[in-house]
Amino acid sequence: TMRDLKPRQVAVWLTLFRDSRNGVASVSQVYIGERCGLRRPTVSTSIKELEALGLVTTIHTGGVGRGVSKYRVQNTIQPPK
Repeated sequence: TMRDLKPRQVAVWLTLFRDSRNGVASVSQVYIGERCGLRRPTVSTSIKELEALGLVTTIHTGGVGRGVSKYRVQNTIQPPK
């Protein structure tokens, strides 16, 4: 749950969630860092940790000449039954 995450992980997840369309966020790690006040290596580490927790999946790894990265963001809020 979000309660178990580190503040930097929450900031990265919230940025991805806020910028997602149909569950997919197309953003660079530099952009995420600017939005969260984090350095790019810290963003990269946080994304890897969120992936290990099943909250984020990397769909496409961006870079120079490859465009921005794409991440599938898992909604942690379960709809009522």
